[in-house]
Amino acid sequence: GIMFRVLKKEGSAVTLVSILAVLIFSLSGLPAAGAQVLKEIRIGTSDVTSTNFSIYYAKDRRFFEREGLDPKMIIVKAEAILAALFAGELGYTTFSTSAVEATLVGMPFRLVAVANEQPVWGLVVPKSVNQVSELKGKKIGVSSFGGTIYSGAVYVLKHFGLNPKDVTFLAIGNTLLRVGALKKGVIDAAVIAAPGDILAVKEGFKILLDVGSVYRAPMGGVSTTATRIQEDPTEVRKVVRAVVGASRAIKNPQNREDVVNYIVTLFKLDRASAEEFYRRLIPSLSTTGVVDRDKIKLVIDSAVERGLTSKPTDPDKVIDFSFARELGS
Repeated sequence: GIMFRVLKKEGSAVTLVSILAVLIFSLSGLPAAGAQVLKEIRIGTSDVTSTNFSIYYAKDRRFFEREGLDPKMIIVKAEAILAALFAGELGYTTFSTSAVEATLVGMPFRLVAVANEQPVWGLVVPKSVNQVSELKGKKIGVSSFGGTIYSGAVYVLKHFGLNPKDVTFLAIGNTLLRVGALKKGVIDAAVIAAPGDILAVKEGFKILLDVGSVYRAPMGGVSTTATRIQEDPTEVRKVVRAVVGASRAIKNPQNREDVVNYIVTLFKLDRASAEEFYRRLIPSLSTTGVVDRDKIKLVIDSAVERGLTSKPTDPDKVIDFSFARELGS
């Protein structure tokens, strides 16, 4: 071979070292024998909050890696994420309610696992406001019109006897922008996902209401397309297993210290705020990835009431919990 012919020449020892060096350099970029080659998946989300905490924990605590997956988190506006999922530019989203509502208007999406059984959101107001009815005639900040935060805000107002037309909704954007709008007086109240609402309290506001105590719709998890479920059920199964596994680990009291430390790091919170976030998050987490049909029906009914769709839909047509059910309880 080439190597043996080279060795016959002068300086064969140096040449051999050179060849070996080139071979080692060439092979260094390849995985070691037995090492796992990870499959990249793209997951769309609109913010980093309680709603997608399980997915970030699954990513950073290597639950995805154990399934042979390398998740890339893509953060953009909700509307862009759903369009990208439809176009195949994303494989998955962290959305539950938004994905269900998009399916109701004709998108081919399916909710395959739920992270939170109800939202961990606060209705944040100035300290002078003591009841929801006082928000009549006020400006309320939401992330976007038609998004899940908006849906929850409308539901809360109706629950306390206010017509949504009694207030002015302003689409402000993400958590930090809503906190900023409150501080500047651009809005009088905002629905903010934890831990953003905890940060708002530090800025002199108060949490008037835990929105999840009233609006008990599922939040966060994993949604994908019907096509992906059909064409690559193995990958979907791995994604669901990683996220549900992470939720179970988060809820396990033995992991409390690690979870609180992770909250401090992920959200850049002080220890006391991280402990508060943990306390509120744990009761909301689903350790099965599955929620009752009634919770899905709540999302559908809310969409019908807001005029997104004119006819009620069977909850089973917008979900596919078969992968999560395989995991048991």
